[in-house]
Amino acid sequence: MKTISKISFNKLIAGAEVIEKDGYGLKVLETQDSRMIKIFRRKRFFSSALFKPYASRFVVNANKLHALSIPTIQIQSLSNCPEIKRQIVIYQKLAGELLRDTFEQTSNTQQLSRLFAGFVAKLHAKGIYFRSIHLKNILVLENGELGLIDISDMQIKRNALSLRLCLRNFQHMLRYPQDKKIIRENFNDFLDTYALEKRLNDSEKIRVKTRLLELIH
Repeated sequence: MKTISKISFNKLIAGAEVIEKDGYGLKVLETQDSRMIKIFRRKRFFSSALFKPYASRFVVNANKLHALSIPTIQIQSLSNCPEIKRQIVIYQKLAGELLRDTFEQTSNTQQLSRLFAGFVAKLHAKGIYFRSIHLKNILVLENGELGLIDISDMQIKRNALSLRLCLRNFQHMLRYPQDKKIIRENFNDFLDTYALEKRLNDSEKIRVKTRLLELIH
């Protein structure tokens, strides 16, 4: 991680469009050449981020996802600005449309729900526990595949996720009313495809079905 000055940081963000900010300051910006600038702060003085900064986790997760053939952002640089107590990651914007927006704009939601279910099954089979998974953190890419963004809050395990973790991950995925509605309207296509791709037995499929029904109602 390279160190930059506050002056260099200000030059970096000059002219960039603010995409996200909160009461603590800037969080995400987009440059005029379609690069994304993500700014991280340590939220608590005593936290694991002291030893493994969130920015570093973001970069590590991106590299691991690429190694697992999961489409995601391409990291360009990682830097630290001690003067403002922030870490900065620059990455190339991943071209695509938000999955939620695509669902709302397409008439073929059955096919899209099967694509989504297969993608979630693939993540789970590869041991990817993405706490921030929801339909606005997944992109429909230009080649028709799905890809991940905002990948800080993630664990990548050596083996496939247990069914217990899969069920917990569905709870993260279905936090928003819009997403619940989408799954509810395409329930059988989503469930059947997930069960097939994840190779669930009848008992496991029933457990997944029961949990999904609890979450979407």
